Amino acid sequence: MCMKLFLIAASVFTLLCSFSAVAAPLTGEAEAGAVVVSGNSDSESYAAKAKTTYTQEKNVYSAFGRYLKTDSNGVESARNWEVGARYERELTDYLGIFAGQKAESDVFNGYIQRDSSDLGLKYSLIKSDEMNWFFEVGYRYQKTLPTGGGTTHDNMGRLFTEFNKALDKTLSFKYWAEYLPNFTNTDAYLFNTEASLNVMLNSVFSLKLAYLLQYQNSIPADGKYTTTTSTMNLVAKF
Repeated sequence: MCMKLFLIAASVFTLLCSFSAVAAPLTGEAEAGAVVVSGNSDSESYAAKAKTTYTQEKNVYSAFGRYLKTDSNGVESARNWEVGARYERELTDYLGIFAGQKAESDVFNGYIQRDSSDLGLKYSLIKSDEMNWFFEVGYRYQKTLPTGGGTTHDNMGRLFTEFNKALDKTLSFKYWAEYLPNFTNTDAYLFNTEASLNVMLNSVFSLKLAYLLQYQNSIPADGKYTTTTSTMNLVAKF
């Protein structure tokens, strides 16, 4: 499994380098991390994440994906993934629209697959080289396949904010929060938030420390109300 993940990460890095070399409007970011402990207790944890963005005048196209897996003493204790695409259109310097589609899975949190379709508005409060802060408001249609069987269909709202701040030339801070009220089942709302620090090692590579919290108010069978994930990954930007 370790070799497979490193091959995937290497392939992502190679593709991003190739695309960046031939298309200036195309940028990419990939990150990967692994922790292997052996002795009285054996454990393995692997994480990979990638995003690529293509900008064409006022249009922005992006694709993204992530994967995480943890084994403890030969028993799988965590496994989740996400893949998706998004389109943005800039209407003014501070206002835009977006549409997105993604699929995700977290069997240890109660669902085999969750498909989400998003549509909404994006408004930037601050746009500069040192600081960015924007809000998004929109609608989400969500289809979920719980581990306990059956299918749920939900109409949801989406409120999102992201803040980025360069603390100095090598250190930056990022925080985002997302609230998803459920109009179909008012008890089944979701809340996600993440804070991270990024330390630049050189013009391409950096070290990222992140803490992610995911909360679902109405849990499926075998799920959890709150899931937290702490990661330390090597990041490459192109």
